[in-house]
This record gives sequence, C-alpha cells and structure tokens, in this order.
Amino acid sequence: MKAILITLLSGLSFLLGYLITKFVKNEKRLVIFSVGFSFTIILGLILFDLLPESLELMKSKYALVGFILSGILVLKILDVFVPDHSHSSDHTNHMEHIGLISALALILHNIIEGTAIYSNAIGNTKVGLMMALAVSFHNIPLGIQVSSLVKKKNEKAILLFSLVLSSIIGIILIKLFNVTISANVLGMLMSITLGMLIYIAFFELLCEIKEHFKDKTLWLGVVIGAILVLVGILL
Repeated sequence: MKAILITLLSGLSFLLGYLITKFVKNEKRLVIFSVGFSFTIILGLILFDLLPESLELMKSKYALVGFILSGILVLKILDVFVPDHSHSSDHTNHMEHIGLISALALILHNIIEGTAIYSNAIGNTKVGLMMALAVSFHNIPLGIQVSSLVKKKNEKAILLFSLVLSSIIGIILIKLFNVTISANVLGMLMSITLGMLIYIAFFELLCEIKEHFKDKTLWLGVVIGAILVLVGILL
C-alpha cells in the first residue's frame, strides 16, 4: 500500500501545476509563457530522461529508431482525429489541440514511470520516494502546460483526472494480469513515448515558438524552463 501511495504522488503533482495557473490572471501571457516553458521542459525530458533510458533498455538501436518513429506516427494519426488541429484556421483552437495531444502522450509516459516508481518503492521505500519526487518535479510544469492550454472546463477536468490516475494504471494492470514487464517491453514503451514528445516539441510547440519569437514572455518561459531542467539534472 505504501508503494502505491508513493506512486500516486507523481500523478498528484499535475494538480499542483493546475493550482499554480489559478493564481495567474493574464491568461494570454500565461499561454505564451507556457509555450516556451513547455518546449524547454519537454526538450529536457527527451534529452536527459527518456532518450538515455531508451538507449539503456533497448538492445537494438534500429529497433529504438523504429519505435521512436512509431511514436511520432501514432501521434500524427491522433493529430488528424483530435479536433482543432489546424494552426492556420484558429490559433486558440490550435493551442487547445497542443494541450490535448500533450496530455495523451503524458498519460502513456506517466503509466510507464508509475510502474517504474512502484517497482522501486517495493524494493526500497526511500529510493521509490526520491524517484517519485524527481518525477513530480517534471510533472508540475507539464500540469501548468495542460491547464493553461486547455480552456474547456470539462475537458480539462477529464485530462487532469486521467493524468493523476495514470500513475497507478500500470500497477493495476500488473496486479490484474499478474505480469512482469521486461526491460525490452519497458524500452519499447519509452521509445514510443519519446517519439510522441518529439512530435509535440518539434511539430506543434515549435510552430508557436516561431509565432511568438519576439515576445519577452515566451523567452521568460524558456529561461525558467531551462533553469528547472538544470536543477532536475543536479538533483
């Protein structure tokens, strides 16, 4: 039970990101800040978390590239079916779209990380707790991203609830089917998630970076995001 509560901590951190957005009155500035902030945080997640883990777990580099490309393709397909995906038609809708597909990718990512936290917490409570805190540190800004970009209240509530629960979905599946996730399967899932986040960073957020390139609020988000990534590396 203790290991499950520790794992749930990483999911609850998304709500802390949501609460931070409630204290910001200028929504337009918050959205622009969130673009730069999220781009840097996701880039840090790709370079210093998912990529090293995927390289370590995947024996074949060709398979790694294949699963990364699969992740990009999966999100591209979702991109077509998720509404409001055109940047040119309505900028507000495009921002909503980024928030939605980001949440979908993060749900998968959090399922994987939740499983890893749970496995470590069973063996060593202290290690599991430290890992949960480290993951929470990444999830807070990502919670800010989803909360600031998704404006529809019902949709936002469903996504945040799903993000919180995603941390223990992996545990439920393990308990339900009594399975052990191998290093290869974990590497495959991480590589797919890596591809999804690459898509979000370079095919969605980068468009918004270009749109607001001269805006100081955007660069404030980039700088603060970079500082948090650096602190996360040093922890």
